[in-house]
Amino acid sequence: MKQKKFSRNSMIYHLQNIINQRQNCNNGCRPPCPPPPPVPPCPDPPEPICPCCHIGPTGPTGATGPTGATGPTGATGPTGATGPAGATGPTGATGPTGATGPTGATGATGPTGATGPTGATGPTGATGATGPTGATGPTGATGPTGATGPAGATGPTGATGPTGATGLTGATGPAGATGPTGATGATGATGSTGPTGPTGPTGPRGSTGSTGSTGTAATVQVGTVTTGDPGTSASVSNSGT
Repeated sequence: MKQKKFSRNSMIYHLQNIINQRQNCNNGCRPPCPPPPPVPPCPDPPEPICPCCHIGPTGPTGATGPTGATGPTGATGPTGATGPAGATGPTGATGPTGATGPTGATGATGPTGATGPTGATGPTGATGATGPTGATGPTGATGPTGATGPAGATGPTGATGPTGATGLTGATGPAGATGPTGATGATGATGSTGPTGPTGPTGPRGSTGSTGSTGTAATVQVGTVTTGDPGTSASVSNSGT
């Protein structure tokens, strides 16, 4: 019998429909329900399978047929409860890659496997040819001047040379004539008066003088009194010896 060739995504889709149909059929069975049989390969075209009916053993896998045209997508049925996983069937030949289906939900991340042993180190490769010498870099800044080294030892003093002959004394020149006396300069301005000195101490008291002779008695002649205007002082004139 010629079988239709299905892509991997199409097979997953049909298997999910079969599982959903079986779950729906099991829900319609009266207890006790028989266990669902293993999942058979997808028929052409897929038909609803009821687990209430017994299915014979899986026949040999036929040759992969050509890929048929993609049928229209049916309405999505309600998602049934997940049934038990069936036994893994033989792996069929890899069919051509079908159109990419919708991305399913991301499953839980499995545990990290144990780290494998480290492989042996491979032999060292041959040394490559020496590359060309790079351009000379710029000259660096001049470093600081080093410390002055110690002074060398003083060399020996050379021998004193002979004293030269004394030269002749030159003749004394004639005395020059005396110059005229210069004019007297002008008198400078008088300086300011200095400050007054402090008062000297009081001298000693002199001796008491002798008593003088009795003089002539004085005579007084009452003069005239002249009054002025009201509010003014009066004028008095006296005379006598």
